[in-house]
Amino acid sequence: MSSECPRCGQRAPIVLKGLDSRCAACGAPRFLLAAPNMSLAGQPSRVGGLAASIAGVSVMVLGLSLSAGLWFLGNALAASTTLAWALAVPVFGASMLFGLLLLLGGTTLRRRGVARRQAVALEAVSAMVAHRRGPISAHEIARALELPEAQVDALLSQLAREKATAVTLDVDAEGHIVYDFEGEERRWRVLEEQSPAEADDARAAPAERLKRS
Repeated sequence: MSSECPRCGQRAPIVLKGLDSRCAACGAPRFLLAAPNMSLAGQPSRVGGLAASIAGVSVMVLGLSLSAGLWFLGNALAASTTLAWALAVPVFGASMLFGLLLLLGGTTLRRRGVARRQAVALEAVSAMVAHRRGPISAHEIARALELPEAQVDALLSQLAREKATAVTLDVDAEGHIVYDFEGEERRWRVLEEQSPAEADDARAAPAERLKRS
């Protein structure tokens, strides 16, 4: 559970900037263990999953080698292949069973680690958006959080789908998509502050443009 940043009040994850740990929302210095760390989120599960997968492959390879050795040994000791199969099959079956269990467990752990990392990244992006309370681009967030821009854009799109009626999109001078999660609310506040006649004209303008087109 994240604690609130004393500077911005957001329950934001921590971003490592070299040896410094900072709030993902406002960039203020924070204690390293005060919130989930974006660099370490899901890392134990991913490392454990990789180790389990390697162990699973090793068990299967060693078990196959051992069962093959026992089969050849059984053939050498007896004229019939019955002894060879009796020695090889149980070892082969046990190694395949435990190897597959380790592989499946490793895959599950890796997926859990990736999901945890994605959840912390989404939490960081959401906190940064909430702190900004205005237009913000994926390029800007990616640079601040040291994440791939494509990943940040996907996370912003996910947040935008959750608040589809309130979000407006624009393009800045450099061609980056800019998200404004309070764009519609800000627009209606401006209309409400205008005189009734100006507000009616502003509301009627889009309809007139549609009729002309």
